[in-house]
Amino acid sequence: MKIEFKDPNLIAKIGDFMRNYLVSVRNRDDDTILSYKYSVNLYLQFLKEVRKIKETDIQSCDFNQTNIVEFLSWLKTERDNVATTINHRLSDIRGLCQYLCKKNVLTLDSLKEISEIKNVADERAIAFTWLSYKEISDILSDVNNNRESVRDRFLLSLLYESGGRISEVLSLKISDLKPTSQGAVDVHFYGKGRKHRITPLSEHIWKMFSEYSSLYHPQMNMNDYLFYICRNGNKNKMSVDNVSRILAVCEKHLREKNPELIHLHSHLFRRSRAMHLFQAGVPLPTISDWLGHSNIETTRFYAKVTTEMKRDAMKKLGESKESVFNSDVPFKYADDAEAMKRLCGLL
Repeated sequence: MKIEFKDPNLIAKIGDFMRNYLVSVRNRDDDTILSYKYSVNLYLQFLKEVRKIKETDIQSCDFNQTNIVEFLSWLKTERDNVATTINHRLSDIRGLCQYLCKKNVLTLDSLKEISEIKNVADERAIAFTWLSYKEISDILSDVNNNRESVRDRFLLSLLYESGGRISEVLSLKISDLKPTSQGAVDVHFYGKGRKHRITPLSEHIWKMFSEYSSLYHPQMNMNDYLFYICRNGNKNKMSVDNVSRILAVCEKHLREKNPELIHLHSHLFRRSRAMHLFQAGVPLPTISDWLGHSNIETTRFYAKVTTEMKRDAMKKLGESKESVFNSDVPFKYADDAEAMKRLCGLL
């Protein structure tokens, strides 16, 4: 039985957006395309459950400011999504609406109203956490006891030193690691939007790779995934869940010695690498390029965090009995953000 849509042009354009525009024009990677699909499907689910509109009856006019604002509220109350997730869904819906407007499916006035929707404020008090050099070292030492110790140590070392996203590291092929004439190695990442970047790694990583490949890639098929799981006799790309299980075991061991250890997850290695680079004096534009950030403002967050650390330290100094500013008068720069930045060397 043929399915009849009330607005077949809308359905056709959404399909074209997913199958052609994101793939060929925007050159988005598979994970990004899946994210768009999931966000749009959630919006259609919202229209069905809340607005009582069947999938076949959805029209372009249903993509409007009122519905999308309520959709964001629905994500928070009914699906218990946090602000970052809600804003991610909003960004995906905005992207689709911009395309629909280009294709004259959505009016310019409707798009302007949708563009006015502000991101949801994150009311959570989230501490920006990262691992110290010692904690990184402790993790790498702990995985030496694993059955797959050579693989796990190389995986986590590469994850930290490259500063790559977990999805980027798990998508690496053998051919993406290329030795240099100095005995080190460059890793070639294809990140968000298939953007290519080259990240230099140390000779220690090259030695680990050599040991790892001799055990796990004796045939050195350059098109094989660097990290894989054998299932039914086939090599399958390692999943994020596999990495999470490695870290869960490691966290259990280390927490016995260090009860204050933060929860370990793969993104901590990227975040820790960035913070260590910044603390070592590496310029923000270099770190931004290293991490593959499309906007340097994302990288500036590390500078902001370090500024807050300095602010806390100065506050403690001001409260100390041995402080130069030991009096009932608050530290004179306490509420002067510009002065604080100058004192911290950020202006």
